[in-house]
Amino acid sequence: MPLQTEEGQRLTVAYHDSCYLGRYNDIYDAPRETLRRALPVVNLVDPPRSRDRGLCCGAGGGRMWMEEPQGKRINIERTEELLATGADAIAVACPFCMTMMSDGVKAKESNVPVLDIAEVVAARLAR
Repeated sequence: MPLQTEEGQRLTVAYHDSCYLGRYNDIYDAPRETLRRALPVVNLVDPPRSRDRGLCCGAGGGRMWMEEPQGKRINIERTEELLATGADAIAVACPFCMTMMSDGVKAKESNVPVLDIAEVVAARLAR
């Protein structure tokens, strides 16, 4: 993962709090600190609904396989919030969130990459 955009600007990464790590286990700072250590010169941003007030991606409740009869899918709602931060990339720490956010980015026809924080750390260690 590069540390800056093609234009030479600092990369901005939006982090999505997973329900399992965050609300169920009260772990919010460790994933952010992991990203900061792996990418020390990157701007890390949170969407308005984050940490213990974060919005679920929808997968944990089995909504991954459901069609919404009305309104928009929860992963689209969350993806829109993450994209609205203006981030160059979205970081997650859950395989369910990875799937839901990736599907949301595709549905929004965006080219913002969705990365697991383990991928970010592995890429930095490989350098």
